[in-house]
Amino acid sequence: MSQNVEDWLERLGRLETGLVSDVMDEAGVPNHALARSIAPIGPHGVVAGRAACLQGAPTISAVNPAKAMPADTLESVCAPGTILFIETGGFTTGAVLGGFMAYSVQRAGCRAIVTSGAVRDADEIRGYGMPCHCAQVVPNNAARRWRLTARDVPVAMPSLLGGTLTVAPMDYVLADCDGIVVIPQTIASQIIEDAETLGGIERTITAEMRAGGERREVFARNPRFNHVRPA
Repeated sequence: MSQNVEDWLERLGRLETGLVSDVMDEAGVPNHALARSIAPIGPHGVVAGRAACLQGAPTISAVNPAKAMPADTLESVCAPGTILFIETGGFTTGAVLGGFMAYSVQRAGCRAIVTSGAVRDADEIRGYGMPCHCAQVVPNNAARRWRLTARDVPVAMPSLLGGTLTVAPMDYVLADCDGIVVIPQTIASQIIEDAETLGGIERTITAEMRAGGERREVFARNPRFNHVRPA
C-alpha cells in the first residue's frame, strides 16, 4: 500500500458493502461477510476501520482454567481507527460489554464494536453514537460466567455463508445498513481500488437507465466486473 492507513480507510468509508462484496466474490474471496445473526443494536451510518481482536471463553471449574486477561485489555487493544471484534467461544448468556466499556473503548479511538456474544446497556451505547453489532442484548453481566483469554489473535465470527469467517488483527472492515464485510489486509488496497472502479461503472449505469436506457442494453455497454483482479 503506497498510501497511509487513514487514506485507505477514508476511501473505504466512501464505498458500500455491496460494492465490496461483489468485488470480493469476483476476486475469488467469497467468505467475507458476517452472518446477520450479528445484528446492530441500532441504525448507524457507514463505518470503516481496522480490526482489533479479542477472544474469550466461558468460565469453568478446571485444574488448568484459561487465564483471564488484564482488566484494561479492551482499552489497550483499541487504537484510533479500530473496530473491536470480541469472539466469545459460543457464550451468549451474559453481556461481555456494557455502557462503561463501550464509552471507554470509544474514548480510546474505537469506531465500532462487533461481538459474537451479547451486550447490555443498549440505550446508553446508542447514546454514545457507537455502532455495536452483537448476537443479542441481555440484562445480566458476563463477568461471573465468562472471561477474556487472548488478544491480537485471529477470531472466528459467524459467516453469512455458514460456518465461520476468520477476522485477523488489522484486517479492513466496512459496516453499513446492509451488514459487515471484512477484507484481509494483504489484499485491501486491491479490493478498495476495484470497488471504487465498480462504483463509477454503477453510477454510469444508473445515469443511463434514468435517461431511459433498458437495463439489459445498459449492462451490456457497461460491463461491471471485467476490471476485477484475482486476489
